[in-house]
Amino acid sequence: MKQGIHPKTQQIEATCACGAVFVFDSTSPEIRTEVCSNCHPFYTGKQKLLDTAGKVDKFRARMAAAKISKPSKKKSKIADSVKEAAATRSKISTSAVDTKRAVGKVKDAGKKREITAAKVAEEKATKAKEEAAVIEAAVEKPAE
Repeated sequence: MKQGIHPKTQQIEATCACGAVFVFDSTSPEIRTEVCSNCHPFYTGKQKLLDTAGKVDKFRARMAAAKISKPSKKKSKIADSVKEAAATRSKISTSAVDTKRAVGKVKDAGKKREITAAKVAEEKATKAKEEAAVIEAAVEKPAE
């Protein structure tokens, strides 16, 4: 062993909260514990066995109650979409197409993306018609 690198040990008394004293070697000057082999329930035979089956039943009952009282995320998303669609419908102009879209949102919140895609498609078609009109106008114009 290398000299001077190891901590010095000394004989100490470890004291438990129950009053038991144990003597052994340690590097710390004093040790106090709350539980020892003289007072621990496992070693003394005073251990209480837990009724785990009762706890499992209680847990399952709580989970069942939580499922009943808590709405699912999917239903709350649909409710949010319906509320959003109702708000949108009140802001929409008198255009029949816009009104049909709002009613479609209320009836089926899942088709929300399809309706948005239809709007994008209509905008693209409108732009394409405008570009076609510009091209036709350019073709009809005689070159100077």
